[in-house]
Amino acid sequence: MLNSIVLTSQFDSVISTDFEDIFVPEVFSSLIVMVIIAILVFVIYFKFKKAMKDPLAPQKGIVLVFSYFVEFVEKFTVDIMGERNRKFSGIVLGIILYVFLSFIFGLTGLASPVTYLGVTLSLGLITFVLIHFTAARENKLGYFKRYIDPFPVFLPINLLTMWAPLLSLSLRMFGNAISGYCIMSIVYYGLESISDLIFGPLFVGNYWANAMGDVVSGANGPAGIILPPFITPVLHLYFDLFSGFIQTTVFTMLTMIFVLQEQNEEPSQVIDRVSQGIGG
Repeated sequence: MLNSIVLTSQFDSVISTDFEDIFVPEVFSSLIVMVIIAILVFVIYFKFKKAMKDPLAPQKGIVLVFSYFVEFVEKFTVDIMGERNRKFSGIVLGIILYVFLSFIFGLTGLASPVTYLGVTLSLGLITFVLIHFTAARENKLGYFKRYIDPFPVFLPINLLTMWAPLLSLSLRMFGNAISGYCIMSIVYYGLESISDLIFGPLFVGNYWANAMGDVVSGANGPAGIILPPFITPVLHLYFDLFSGFIQTTVFTMLTMIFVLQEQNEEPSQVIDRVSQGIGG
């Protein structure tokens, strides 16, 4: 009996069923982003269906914007991966929408999905599966030869290096996202403290009662929210919008390059096509 109690206690310490321990804000934010994309897809689908009733009528509104966006993504994919991979533009489009919306989602005040390593690992896993699916499709049974090249003794090393793209993509995105989040948190706290120091005397006793009835002062008081809105929007433009655009571009291009390398093309051909795609 005592042993069963001890085992149950150890099990509960490892696997908790409490909602507070299971709930991860970033995963919840990720679900919201996916719901937003799903709603957007349905809206655009019905808009296009309505527009196709009169194909000669000029496009306008969201139909026009999304038409240009889809054409751009398709051209971008073909320029880098070649005509044979035109259908891959659908995957590229989905990756771009999810990654970029995940980065700018932090502007809502909720947790950004990409500040959670599990989310970025999941994104890297998508690329990992695409890489090895393409390699297996192109090489058939010859796919397994890569793990014993140049000699069978290299099997353990090759099995380890196969995970390099997954770790590289996921950790790069996570590192950039979490670094921006940490910097913004420090800036917010510093500005709130300075704001409270300057404007605190305007409030009686520099105290304020929150919704729970507790007394609040310092950076959490009402004086602390005066200064940040005048400075932080500029930083958000970089850490959320610009950084989100850069990381989306890098992740998308690396995914296309990794997949393209598995299609039996010479490295020089891959480099030439990528450079032409970027320049063209």
